[in-house]
Amino acid sequence: MPITQVSAQVILRTIDNIPANFVTNTYFFKLDHDGVEGAPNDLNDITDEAATALEVLYKAIRGTLGGLMETGHRIKWVDIDGPRPQYPYRETVWDFDAALGASQLPNEVCVVSSFEGERVAGTNQASRRGRVFIGPMRDNTLDSDGRVTDAARTTIATSFKAFSDDQDTAGITGWQWVVYSRKLDAITQVVMGHVDNAFDTQRRRGLGSTFRSTWD
Repeated sequence: MPITQVSAQVILRTIDNIPANFVTNTYFFKLDHDGVEGAPNDLNDITDEAATALEVLYKAIRGTLGGLMETGHRIKWVDIDGPRPQYPYRETVWDFDAALGASQLPNEVCVVSSFEGERVAGTNQASRRGRVFIGPMRDNTLDSDGRVTDAARTTIATSFKAFSDDQDTAGITGWQWVVYSRKLDAITQVVMGHVDNAFDTQRRRGLGSTFRSTWD
């Protein structure tokens, strides 16, 4: 069966519906599929299986997120081995099951979900690690000591563990969640991960100002 290595850019639509403020994260997958387009379990079918798993992941952490639309979120799928310039071969659209909390922390505040492949002697583990930046965070994820609440941290970690467990590797066709090293041009199946209780920041996610108070 053919194997296609792909990136999946998850694009979350913010409540202001301004594309420049949308939140993005990129995941990587190894897809084993039927090489005949239109046949059962072709590339689009297996892509949709992985897309469904990503949707389940984000729906599971919905309670930790704020400031996002309920509908109209996207995933853009790209064959990373294809010629450049590269364009999505498939785009999937999905919705949350219910409205999200409107009260949120600043857009640039996020929680890091880290993951990695099996440790192998003689191999630099840094090339086998990846991470995504979860956000915007709902205000109730902030504990009184300035850290991520235990409830939010556990929810995110448990949801990513379930996502990893959902990998379809039993049959001839299926999908694997992987770490992709651009430097080595190599992939590693994700088998473990962690979520810390310290917030991180992504400055590029910060909102532009809309008002200014002046004095002289």
